[in-house]
Amino acid sequence: MIENQPDKQKFLKPHIHFKSSFMKIGEDYTTDKIAVTELVKAQTLLASFENYEFYMKQGYDKAPLEPGENTDFGEDGISIIATTAGYPKIIKMRLKGIAEMVSVISVEPLVSVSAGGMKAIMSIHPPIKDVPPPTEAMVHEILAELGISYGVNEDALAKIFAIFKDGEVEFNKVTFAKGKAVGKSVDSYLRFDMEIGPIAGTLLDNGSIDFRDRRIMVGVNAGQCIATKIPAVLGEPGINIFGQETAARTPIDIKVQPLNDAKFNPETGQVIATKDGVLSIVNNNVIKVLSHQVITGDVDYTTGNVDSKNCVTINGSVQPGFKVNTTGDLKIGGSVMSTTITGEANLVISGGITGKNSHIEAAGDCDIHFIEQGTLHCGGLCVIRKQSYYSEIEAASDIRCKPGSKIIGGSLVAGGSITLFDVGADTSNPSVIAAGVVASRLKHFTELKQSIVEQEEEIISWLQRYKGTSNSKKVKQMEQKLADTKLARIRLNLIPGTGIYSRAAGPDDLIDPDTDDYKAEGGIPIEEITIDVHGAIYRDTEVRIGNRSLKLEKTVTNRQFKLHPTGKRIIATPLKKS
Repeated sequence: MIENQPDKQKFLKPHIHFKSSFMKIGEDYTTDKIAVTELVKAQTLLASFENYEFYMKQGYDKAPLEPGENTDFGEDGISIIATTAGYPKIIKMRLKGIAEMVSVISVEPLVSVSAGGMKAIMSIHPPIKDVPPPTEAMVHEILAELGISYGVNEDALAKIFAIFKDGEVEFNKVTFAKGKAVGKSVDSYLRFDMEIGPIAGTLLDNGSIDFRDRRIMVGVNAGQCIATKIPAVLGEPGINIFGQETAARTPIDIKVQPLNDAKFNPETGQVIATKDGVLSIVNNNVIKVLSHQVITGDVDYTTGNVDSKNCVTINGSVQPGFKVNTTGDLKIGGSVMSTTITGEANLVISGGITGKNSHIEAAGDCDIHFIEQGTLHCGGLCVIRKQSYYSEIEAASDIRCKPGSKIIGGSLVAGGSITLFDVGADTSNPSVIAAGVVASRLKHFTELKQSIVEQEEEIISWLQRYKGTSNSKKVKQMEQKLADTKLARIRLNLIPGTGIYSRAAGPDDLIDPDTDDYKAEGGIPIEEITIDVHGAIYRDTEVRIGNRSLKLEKTVTNRQFKLHPTGKRIIATPLKKS
């Protein structure tokens, strides 16, 4: 077809090689007619310019024609072909810089395959008059071309063939193939053969969190079996609809570390107490049996600093300037004020932690009431029962805040997930909430960002001071240093378990840190990490999960933050009420 308009460019319209029709779907008289097209196979010619050379000599040009999804140019570079079996369609659109409307031809696939190739769905469109329905042989040929060979449901195929044969005037979607999911691997673990009491902050089977007071200083007797190591179990491999096998995750075989008066028998898998004492369980695999030391009052000038190889209970508070260091669990009944506490096991502080000079560090879990302007680093799980006010909290595992608690300013950085109530206030500085992150790497990342700003300012200052030196050796050295710093920031991987620079290196100008993928071999399942906010989280709060960050533009309530399935951005969804 040609188009000839006076005083305008003459266009030769493409010849369309597939049939289409408009039909009314359903019985509703208000329903508009819908365009339907015939089913075409891959490599089918969809549009071409017939006799173009003849019309070109007459002054005609091709009407703008572009391939869309699942189509491409043919070998002649002019025609359009289908790259997959499906239903073609044409849309008209205006593109920048082109006066004539552009025809874009795309194909809706007959078969849609889910991510990972675990499910296949067939789309069935209404039939077109005078177009024969697809045959069973044609469908099987298409499936063979797609490579779908596993998990095909013959009953579902029979239903599909019946729909084609009966000519149903409806749009249908039928799931006809499903792969076999990868079996769940189970890590080895310690089954405790004695009552150790609740572990505050533990996520229970029903999805709730156990905030009962942690039981600590559990007594054991010589010869008593404390725990038994249960071996890891490797899950069965999965198979997708293309017959490709996916191995199950290699389970983690924990290394049992008995210390002090505890002993591990690798043949029986049992951990036995060799003397009477009290129990410390650090990060689920370190087991200590120690003596129990009790300080009935405060740690002050009467007691001096406490440096103990035992489990210690302090019934009072730790006064400013005094230090406490323990090998076993530490329980403080009072408060901690401007002092340093270090422990090689778990820590419970029933009172508050106050003062800029308060620095708390524990190898295991930490359970605190509140902290104001202090720092807390723990190698396990952290529980905050009331408040964190302009404080820095880091945990290698999860951070769990009790209902009704508040986070004002400061930062919370967890290697696992985070559960919160209220975060921020109208008049407070914004907080940083980071989950699925190695705290030391996040600090390095922040330092690199600051270094980039300083180096850029240094180059600008130099050029302003010494005009005409943009190509000097000094400036080239400064620019190279800046490029190296930018590349280091881009390649830095914050996800626990990964290599610190696990991304492939590349030119700085070719990598976008906000969209490019990070390699995460050996890392935690970052897609399972969440930040759950059961109260309000105020605007300007920075939320981070792994290598992605999000600055909130407005205050929201009851939200779960997690990574988008692509892993390239953070999304917020309404938090389900428990």
